[in-house]
Amino acid sequence: MPVALAASTAFSTPMPSPVNTLVLGPGGYRFNDFVKMGVPLQLLAMVLTLLAVPLLFPLH
Repeated sequence: MPVALAASTAFSTPMPSPVNTLVLGPGGYRFNDFVKMGVPLQLLAMVLTLLAVPLLFPLH
């Protein structure tokens, strides 16, 4: 489950998703705009995943 959630959090740069790359030019965004917003969101998703997965999917 953590691997699936990690694969869906590729929003810290415009490269992982073609949609992000397409809006980069016409939207007037820069690479650093994605980093400024994406890294905190990715860290938040990581913390929530680390807290929620053991509760929702126990090993025993």
